Amino acid sequence: MELAHANRIAIRALRSVLEAAHPFRVSIGGVDVDVMPRVEDVAWPPGPHELDESVDKPWPKAVSLQCSWPGGFVEMEARAVFWRAKGPYQGRIGLKIATLPLNREIMWSFVTPRILASEPGRSVAIPVSLALFAREGERDTKRLLGSLIEQTRALGLEPLTRTQFRLFDIQPSDGSIRPLPKEAFENVVTASLAKLPYVVRGEESGVQGKLFVDVERLRPSPIPAVPEPPGAEPPAIAPSPALEPTAVETQSAAAAETSAQDNVFFDEIYLTNFAGYRSFSWADIAPINLIIGANDTGKSHLLKVLYAVARSVQELTARIESDRPTWPEVLAEKLLWTFQPPSGKLGDLVRRPLEGPLKVNVTLCNEQYAFTLPETAGRSPRDFTSVTEEIRPQPGLRALFIPPKEVLTSLDAIAAVREQLKRFGFDDTYYDLVVALRGEPIQGDLPESFERVQKKLEALFAGRIETDHGRFLFKREADRFEMPQVAEGIKKIGIFTRLIQNGSLRRNSILFIDEPETNLHPRAARALVDMLHELSLAGVQIYAATHSYFMLKQFEILARRKSAPVRLCSLSRGADGIAAQFFDLRDGMPPNGIIDEALGLYDEDVALTMEG
Repeated sequence: MELAHANRIAIRALRSVLEAAHPFRVSIGGVDVDVMPRVEDVAWPPGPHELDESVDKPWPKAVSLQCSWPGGFVEMEARAVFWRAKGPYQGRIGLKIATLPLNREIMWSFVTPRILASEPGRSVAIPVSLALFAREGERDTKRLLGSLIEQTRALGLEPLTRTQFRLFDIQPSDGSIRPLPKEAFENVVTASLAKLPYVVRGEESGVQGKLFVDVERLRPSPIPAVPEPPGAEPPAIAPSPALEPTAVETQSAAAAETSAQDNVFFDEIYLTNFAGYRSFSWADIAPINLIIGANDTGKSHLLKVLYAVARSVQELTARIESDRPTWPEVLAEKLLWTFQPPSGKLGDLVRRPLEGPLKVNVTLCNEQYAFTLPETAGRSPRDFTSVTEEIRPQPGLRALFIPPKEVLTSLDAIAAVREQLKRFGFDDTYYDLVVALRGEPIQGDLPESFERVQKKLEALFAGRIETDHGRFLFKREADRFEMPQVAEGIKKIGIFTRLIQNGSLRRNSILFIDEPETNLHPRAARALVDMLHELSLAGVQIYAATHSYFMLKQFEILARRKSAPVRLCSLSRGADGIAAQFFDLRDGMPPNGIIDEALGLYDEDVALTMEG
């Protein structure tokens, strides 16, 4: 079956489910929850999706779900979502339920991939996955999952596997569904409500009052087994829900149920007339991405524009329940304070000589973010000639930038310039890092992968960075050192350990590093490369700009040894502006200026030796 045809079937099925929205009541954990839906039209998503709006319209409606129970309330939204991000699901359609206004995803189920994988003449089961991700400091996720499985069984949803339950079936021949759309709609909402307390535990989620299931009350003791009646046949899906699920089920979502909000990273980047870039596109992006080039080839500018976009979305999400800004308002401020143009006007970012406006278009968090700035732009959000208006919060996204200069020694001065004087000086890559470093360490255990990285980094210098009454100190056994007394390399590594300790650097973070090799001994630099690789495996996307042959070579060795995808973006400046070439370091080291200089130095050394 072709993708376009499978998408048409998915649209038809989801349209019938969502447009069957109706009020109903469901009892969860002995608490009655009333559901009041409101159906809204939705515009067709940007492609490419090989569909024709004039033939396949309308796009399935979105349903706002106002859910209330004694002492509590939450608003959720159910909608059909087009998957833009690269990978095996690109161009496919799924069903998403998330809380409003924070867009905290509660349920995600792919529809098109299941239709494509169906056998001729057989219906396709669309499930809900109950897999839970462990929170920072949480060690009892398995127990919570056992409780969720038991509760979902009690609601009458049919189990398909240990952690997947049937919502409805689709008949691929005509897109009809079974059971009837009204019952299918109730299954979707009921499953989402069942997951809600477990998914939003310990997070800001938009829930008002107390939840109908007290997840914290479930933590102290394990979930008891449910006895089988005498003589009963064993269930089709052993083992029993009382048994603890595997770590794979709790640490990551089931492979068939990739979550939209687990894909927080950049997938495509397009720039036009930005700084030195006449045109730039990057579509083959990896967990680790290196940027090299001579001075004045736009490495820092590239890092900063990506950071400004990601960070503006993060800050919009953080402010959505307070002052409710628009994305253009947050973006204009973030671009201004990140680039600090000499005239104080964003029009300075437009490439000269003028050949048109600056355009940025990226795919981030499976959403499209785009804006256009003319050379006349000042600092107002009204100066964007076009900008993506409907921006959804992305609660999983975190963006961090590690600039070349360490900030621990000058932390108070950086904060004062930005917070009190509000003057240009230290740009927002420095200030945002200062804010992140101020966070106190997490009370409880770190996720295992991050704890492992932290211990390795602390072992480098047999000590750690800590705070004492707001001052940063380096402690090694009984000795305490103020920041001005501490070596630059220790402070560089200390920044990473502090960000891991306080949870600022965590799964679903995007980490930008400008010249990571600065002030590091080769032994520490090698350890940093290994750490960055482990962070990428733990769910951190990394962009690093470097001039160092040593760092570049170490990344190449790592990519070849571990078969780890490490992308290299090599920049050069020519008559038409900055040009880019892209390589995969698993294929070996490509020709580049850093290697040329290293080989030239070697040749010079050999020549001197031969002369002697």
